[in-house]
Amino acid sequence: MMVDLNLTKLSVLLRVAEAYASDSISGISENAMNLYPSGSYPFVLSPEYPLPLHLFSPRLSSMLTKNEDQLDAMGMWYMITARENIIKMITATELERTAAESLGKQFEMRYPKDTNEQLMKRKQMIGYMIKVVMECFGYLVYSSRMQVSTLRGDADPEKRKSNYFTTASRYAPFNTKDVRELAKQITDEKTRTIFKSITDLIISGRAEYQKLYKVNNLSYWNTL
Repeated sequence: MMVDLNLTKLSVLLRVAEAYASDSISGISENAMNLYPSGSYPFVLSPEYPLPLHLFSPRLSSMLTKNEDQLDAMGMWYMITARENIIKMITATELERTAAESLGKQFEMRYPKDTNEQLMKRKQMIGYMIKVVMECFGYLVYSSRMQVSTLRGDADPEKRKSNYFTTASRYAPFNTKDVRELAKQITDEKTRTIFKSITDLIISGRAEYQKLYKVNNLSYWNTL
């Protein structure tokens, strides 16, 4: 399965490399302190790269710091980044389905009173948040605006279930070869080196947040 290997398609990884390469992280650090005053930061790559990965996206950072349009941006982010939901999205991806559809029912139940305008805005925000999360876990967009199917197998079309999302993006994992192709597009040597370093952490599952989420681990009854 091929992904679009174009740097412009990345939401955070290139920005992370550029910011650390140029030591332009003061704004990210300030946002992190405001959003997480306890000093316990989520989505940290390593001690060498100690700031929340997702905050390097200006768009997502703006949503969270401004709680955009009073649509509970932080609440949506917490829901999307819950361990169980990340596992659901990765599982859906492995089944070659869209990541968002696995969370549709939760959003439908949590925000039942949205106006059409609010619903449209919320879905756009959710879609972008999912894109950032999937990128953090080593997945890039394979196909955007795919029709979300609510039928399984030979099910009766009359029994089609409604879904919060009618279209959504499908993702695919990126690998070392993909990183090499992306890195070729980076002209600054220091940025390129850092880009390779952070993507290697993610591909190998060694990022600090990946160790915490343990998305590939089974949870046996006596550990629950």
